[in-house]
Amino acid sequence: MRARFPSVFAILALVLLVAGCPSKESLGAGAISVLGPGVINNPHNKSLRFDILKFGLGRFCFEMTRRGAPLKLSDDQPVLGRFFAQSCSSQVLENTSRQSLVVQYSGDGYGWTNLSGRIGFSAAGLIEYAPDFQMADNGAMYIYFRPRQVNATSFKTLMVESMLARGGMAVAGLDPDRLGKQIVQGQLQRGFTVIRENDKGETDFGLGIIPKGQKPFKPFQVKNADKITLANDRTEVHGGQQDYVGGFEVPDSGQALYITMTLDGAPAVDVFVVSKGVGDQMIDRYVKKGGASPLTARPLLDEPLVAGQVWKRYLALPKGMYYLVIDHSSAAGRTSPPPIQGGEQAAKVDYLVELGDAP
Repeated sequence: MRARFPSVFAILALVLLVAGCPSKESLGAGAISVLGPGVINNPHNKSLRFDILKFGLGRFCFEMTRRGAPLKLSDDQPVLGRFFAQSCSSQVLENTSRQSLVVQYSGDGYGWTNLSGRIGFSAAGLIEYAPDFQMADNGAMYIYFRPRQVNATSFKTLMVESMLARGGMAVAGLDPDRLGKQIVQGQLQRGFTVIRENDKGETDFGLGIIPKGQKPFKPFQVKNADKITLANDRTEVHGGQQDYVGGFEVPDSGQALYITMTLDGAPAVDVFVVSKGVGDQMIDRYVKKGGASPLTARPLLDEPLVAGQVWKRYLALPKGMYYLVIDHSSAAGRTSPPPIQGGEQAAKVDYLVELGDAP
């Protein structure tokens, strides 16, 4: 069996711009679309193009510290972990020779590998990006972040869940911190692409440079014009593990989160919605200690997700921030993973989270 080792941290670059900001104006796509792709895409209009990019950077770190970034082997593979930024600072550098965006960040996260079970880690870095963008014919903005320099990237292992893996690494002389740092630096060098839709202001992203007109894999086809998509992805949650999706902002009263999910590979998992405060407490334990995190307060939603069914719910919530928690453990909820027979059984979950008016 091929090991999923710390290359699961490949998407750490995506923490630099969090998807799903529900503001339609944050990058000014509607305002600039009247200029047309021909004017905007002209490489000679450097000053205009960089001014447009700067317009969207005001909420850069604000959004970054509110949403976990998914970690994947590749864009079409399930999520195998998350990175949660705790600090962020950004600066625009502008001189006669070049224009850059410099971002410094730090935070904690987790990832699952066949060799180690869950790994908890902290990471920090300082990266200089050369931002640029192209407008597609349908008005979508493809915003490219090409790295110029990657400096001071650090990686520290906080927890290796498997005792067998800890012993094997020690015998082999492997330093998980050094290996993790090398992989993070290599992936950050690839840069990333943010796709900003023109009609509803929704955001999508992928590692590397995505050609104009193409999009990353999404499990659900969304056709609702009256809702904003906050997340549309696939995750893999192994036995005894959890996944924390979000946080998701409900910006006004009278709104609701609309959640659609399907399950494959396991009989059932538990689905919770918790406040950001509760979720942050659970995540802090999850990245530092083995085993699943118990609920620290009664969840706002607590239901099982059963394989072979399309599960749809809406949850009217007061203004605030919330996490969607997928639990495939015995630590919380009503279900428990079955005994392991012939190999570990992973739950593959497709999830769609939308924001709309409450019924």
